[in-house]
Amino acid sequence: MVSFVRYYSNKKLIKVSMSKMELLITDESKKCEIAEYVFERLYTRFLKIFDFESDQKAEYEKFGDKSNRKVFEEEYKNGFIQLAACSLLIETFAAYLSGEDETPRGKSQNRFKKVFQYAEAKENDLQTFKDNNHFYERIRCGLLHQGETKGKYTITRKGFKLLYNEKIDAYLFHKSLKELLKSYKKDLCTKKWDDELWDACRQKIRHTINNSK
Repeated sequence: MVSFVRYYSNKKLIKVSMSKMELLITDESKKCEIAEYVFERLYTRFLKIFDFESDQKAEYEKFGDKSNRKVFEEEYKNGFIQLAACSLLIETFAAYLSGEDETPRGKSQNRFKKVFQYAEAKENDLQTFKDNNHFYERIRCGLLHQGETKGKYTITRKGFKLLYNEKIDAYLFHKSLKELLKSYKKDLCTKKWDDELWDACRQKIRHTINNSK
């Protein structure tokens, strides 16, 4: 049975089938349940792994100094894959905002702007990129097609500033995108069933269900 979402809540497996989602999107009283499943589908698939923490430590030599550091933080977390996953999520999230089955050819950059405009409406820090065409061209396309940024852009995970000159903080970008998904979940819970946000969401879910058959 194909799942719409599969995740753990309090160490208990939650598995929601496509057929169940097909029924849920016909029932206005299930708005918050649907919103939760959409959030978990997007968060679990694209962002959750970057929230993993481990207390395991070892001694590392860094810039000439030796100190005990967290193994997972030092060796396994990487801003490039983190930002690449965020880029994949943005395009997917845009489809929920627009109700599209897939991004129309030649419209990818526009869909990124749609998400950043939604961020502006939610007073989310990702609004920083609303008028920045470089993110799509030099970050998203560079990472997904060549595994590198273009222009003078670099990626960090220091957690100080989301965008400084041509330096993008993957940690803060991920954090802001997660908060934006939470805002979307809240909107779905509170907005009316016939709101355009819900119309688009249900349409995207129908596309997902049909694509699984």
